[in-house]
Amino acid sequence: MIKKLLILLVFSFSQLESSPLLDFTIQNHPHSITSLDSNQNDPSSLWYMKENGLEESEIQNLTEENFSKYDWKRIKVPGNLTPPKENEKQKRTVILAKWIEMDVDPNIQYSFRLGIINDRDRTYLNGKLIGKTGEWDSPFPQNYDKLRIYSIPSHLILPKKKNLLLIKIQLYFQNSGGIEQDETLLGPSTNIQNRFYKDEFIKLIFLTIYITVGSYFLFLFIRRRKDRENLFFSLFSFSFVLYNFLRNQLKYELGFSFLEMKKLEYLTILLLIPFMYHFLRTLFEDKYVIFAKILDGFQLLVFSFFLFSNNIEHFNFVLSNLVQPTWILYVILIFSNLIRNLRKKEKRAIYITIGLTIVLIAAIIDTATNRNYWVFPRIMGYAFLFFNISLAMILANSFVKLNEEFEDLNKNLEKKVEDRTDALNESLNQLQILKEKQDGDYFLTSLLIQPLARIENKIPELKIESYTNQKKKFQFRGKNGEIGGDICIVGSIHLESGEYTVFANADAMGKSIQGAGGALVLGVVFQAVLSRAKSSYTKRRPPELWLKDLYVELQSVFASFDGSMLSSVVLGMVGKNGYIYYINAEHPWSILYRDGVASFIETELSMRKLGFPRNNSHFQIKTFSLLDGDVLLVGSDGRDDIGLMSETENRYINEDETLILRFVERTDAKLLPLVQELENNGEITDDISFLRIAYQSEIPKLSISEEIRRTFLKIQTDAKKGNYENALSELIPLLTQFSHPNFHSLAGKIYFHQKKWIEALNHLKLAFNENQSKENLLYMIAKSEFQLGKIEDAVIWCERLFLRNKSHKQNTKLFFRLLDLTENFDKKSFYLEFLSHEGNTI
Repeated sequence: MIKKLLILLVFSFSQLESSPLLDFTIQNHPHSITSLDSNQNDPSSLWYMKENGLEESEIQNLTEENFSKYDWKRIKVPGNLTPPKENEKQKRTVILAKWIEMDVDPNIQYSFRLGIINDRDRTYLNGKLIGKTGEWDSPFPQNYDKLRIYSIPSHLILPKKKNLLLIKIQLYFQNSGGIEQDETLLGPSTNIQNRFYKDEFIKLIFLTIYITVGSYFLFLFIRRRKDRENLFFSLFSFSFVLYNFLRNQLKYELGFSFLEMKKLEYLTILLLIPFMYHFLRTLFEDKYVIFAKILDGFQLLVFSFFLFSNNIEHFNFVLSNLVQPTWILYVILIFSNLIRNLRKKEKRAIYITIGLTIVLIAAIIDTATNRNYWVFPRIMGYAFLFFNISLAMILANSFVKLNEEFEDLNKNLEKKVEDRTDALNESLNQLQILKEKQDGDYFLTSLLIQPLARIENKIPELKIESYTNQKKKFQFRGKNGEIGGDICIVGSIHLESGEYTVFANADAMGKSIQGAGGALVLGVVFQAVLSRAKSSYTKRRPPELWLKDLYVELQSVFASFDGSMLSSVVLGMVGKNGYIYYINAEHPWSILYRDGVASFIETELSMRKLGFPRNNSHFQIKTFSLLDGDVLLVGSDGRDDIGLMSETENRYINEDETLILRFVERTDAKLLPLVQELENNGEITDDISFLRIAYQSEIPKLSISEEIRRTFLKIQTDAKKGNYENALSELIPLLTQFSHPNFHSLAGKIYFHQKKWIEALNHLKLAFNENQSKENLLYMIAKSEFQLGKIEDAVIWCERLFLRNKSHKQNTKLFFRLLDLTENFDKKSFYLEFLSHEGNTI
């Protein structure tokens, strides 16, 4: 009986072992990232590995049924593959496989993140090639430290079924390879890419800090050449930054060959430990012993070998077996030096020992990771921060000590200084009293402006920053302040059409207190209109009409001053879709920064300043669509009015309005660097302010298949030929399958031509809500509302289009006809002014 039971158990286990298809990973959620890494506590998460490659035909025909006929092993991924049993002369090829049950959203693009693969790969999903890296069978290394991210063609995915991810890898180093480091993930491409760039840019931020520190120490050496420790630490910092950048995935964006970058990496790593040793040796004025000279000579010899050789396998062998053991000797020299100074109770040695110990631990962990002893993220780039902190504490203590010595010297000079300044204080006392009264007025005015110029944004897709620097500076009772006519205001309103961020960048006429008065008036009226925006009437207003109401109120207040108070301004509002409604009242043209290029979004002056008489006739609402990653910069004329020096050393005011575009491109449209660029290239002669609006869309772009695109183009062709019924018969089923704004737009236009007003209205509104830049839809919606007897609604749609485009004759004619029907003669009289200066007729 026991014998039969044992046979049964052996048979059961053999069946489990021979059924690899039972082990697969299930995608957690179609909108989230799923880890494909092996879990030590879950044997089913292990990957399948096969020595020697499969032919293309075998890969294409690999299914659940025939998968088990191949000799598969179970391995942990990421992790280093075991070395071959026998030395192979040819490049070793292995196959890694993973079964995944995917539950996908057809509107989302998915990608695999496959970690760092050594060395070249061909990646397949369900037998189809989806990505490859490196030249197969090349005698040179290709990309053995590159992280792979491959997009997944949507048509290759088998939803809610088992999909086979298969990676064919050709190793460069025979004793290591496979998916060695990082992590394996499946998820939406946007999430995968964001995660990748976030990780790499965080590393670059740290490197930026380190290169700044290195530059600072180099500056100290240039100013004081005898302090050679500053030179050695700056060289160490620059080498450390270069080495870690060469370990960063973004290096592949530079376009250099892999072999060149890897060779430079090996050359750089040789310099790190010697530079650190010489930094500490010169810092504590230690002797340059013969043993250290021998070590340096050996490092120089290896450096020369690396410089004139191109064999990466030789590099790797020499570094691992010859160079790295010598680092232990350097470490012994370094810590013996530190211990001697610790015994002397040297505070600098305490700080450096703590920081260096953390760096040493990180270096050991990273070295073990490079040798594939374990899978662990590289931490040296972060640990080095502690060493920099220790140096910062040393510098801070040095500056404090120096300052204390300076104060001690000043005590003996204090009485002489007091005697000499008594006479000056007496003569300046009366003048100071008068100035203090004036500064008090300035201070009170600035306090009134501050709460008005606040930034309030509730739309997460928008990142808004402001910068204001008034030319007039003052000090009142120990407090510094500034006053002028520039002001930036950002507020939030909620209309029925959605949440909007309202913004204003204004430059009131006049200097100091006069300009500040104009900014104060504008801020009060702006905030008052925002406060009233909570009423039910205001919430029902479309964005064009709300913006018109805001302008009319500001214009009426400024016009009441009879020309003594004017202000240029850009008023606007933007929703979460990035669509902007704005007006420009004689303000400098707004700047769009897109894909590294800066340009003006306006080309001509359309309105005069606020307060200018009969300004309503020039009123026009402009629109613009921000794309993902765009930055909009609105600024006052202080950005252009900078003092420059000619070749003959004569000062003149800049007249090139495109100069600001070059500054924006140099600084990537970042506010503080932009202001610094202005100051570096000239003298700012006026108040200056900027409002920066960065748009980062969180709405995935709608994508349609090529088959649906061809079908839609055919339907469009039928509609243009007047075959409306045929076009509709094919378009309606397409709409039920895929709701796209262009589909609704075409359906609405067809129904409009057929005078089926209800159906036209439904589709036209859906299309307009998705794409508010299409002005022709506004007119068709207004006409449909009119035909259905909804006169008041038709008036609103006509008015929106009229505010955008007064030249649309059909809309203008319908608009004034509707105003006559509703007997709204006041509004008609108001809008007739809009046409008077252009000579338009109804």
